[in-house]
Amino acid sequence: MSPKDANAMGVQRGNYNRALAGPLLLATGRILSIPIQQFILSKHPLSHFGIPRPPTDGTMTLPFVAPQWAVQPLLPSLMVLMPAVLAAKNVLWIGYCSEHITVEFAFFGWIADCLYESISTLVFTGAAVNPLWKPSFVKVAAAIYISATLAELGCEMHRLAFKADPKNRGKLCTTGLWGVCRHPNFALNVVYGTAYGFAAGGPVYAAMTGGMYLSNFTLNAIAPKEEYLAKKYGVEWEKYKKETKWKMFPGIY
Repeated sequence: MSPKDANAMGVQRGNYNRALAGPLLLATGRILSIPIQQFILSKHPLSHFGIPRPPTDGTMTLPFVAPQWAVQPLLPSLMVLMPAVLAAKNVLWIGYCSEHITVEFAFFGWIADCLYESISTLVFTGAAVNPLWKPSFVKVAAAIYISATLAELGCEMHRLAFKADPKNRGKLCTTGLWGVCRHPNFALNVVYGTAYGFAAGGPVYAAMTGGMYLSNFTLNAIAPKEEYLAKKYGVEWEKYKKETKWKMFPGIY
């Protein structure tokens, strides 16, 4: 796909013309989302409606932080930690991603992700009056979220290492998690998106956030990606589809 044919708002598949503006904007935006979430938690805007602050369920000590700020409330800290881990993963992906990131794509990604995380943080601040929410949800969800985020980073780095090996030049990566399903990175996005919603608002909000991720990949992302891969790899792609028939979740889809 040539740069002229590519949708500037989408992933620039096959365009390896790296530029600084898009990656820098996206990385900066992802990092800035973290203090925004902390600001929402500290200001607690729902207090204007008489809603008390969410439970803290103890404290946690942050590493590499000045003593006067090291001890923080546990549950709110976990709610900030989750998008912080994802932002760190995103910055690494941006740094290693070989395909072009447009300014339009970066700006949309920045605003969309920050808005989604801010809404989720706001939902969490209403936890004290949410009958479907429990403090334990945050702890369980944070463990799933961080594990899924690291697993996604691992499968992306595995693919990069495969591509970097001269023996694999022009070949399709079908090993590791890529041998379990065709889009493990998308599947892991759905997992940590659902976990984040579960932490913020319980099962109903989790269904909303997980459904948002799932619908985006099934309706928007998978078809153009597979079309691109079919054109690029031809017979190898068709063989891979027969051997790895599940798109995201083995035994389900």
